Amino acid sequence: MWLALSEGFLSIVGHRDKPEHLLVRARNRKHLRRAFPNAEIYFNPLADYPFRADILREDVISFISKRMSMMTYENFKNTIGEERYHDAAIRIWETMYDYGRPHRSDEE
Repeated sequence: MWLALSEGFLSIVGHRDKPEHLLVRARNRKHLRRAFPNAEIYFNPLADYPFRADILREDVISFISKRMSMMTYENFKNTIGEERYHDAAIRIWETMYDYGRPHRSDEE
């Protein structure tokens, strides 16, 4: 799952060795640190997401649930303060808008 937050972009997948954990990954260490400030982050420079942390599933669920309950913004992209990340989010939005073009009719 990709999780786009105002303060960072995370990739969350199942942990192959620890079923009670999820592997939370980021391309920017700050993004992972902002979401999970107490996590033990490890670094793999050869990985597509070099910054990683093993987080208990229940902690990830709690984090996402709390974020959803606190959400007040009406435009996600406008909440991103980091310029490079904001620009990347705009490009993702444009890509997904283009993807959705053929589905914009009522008929499917």
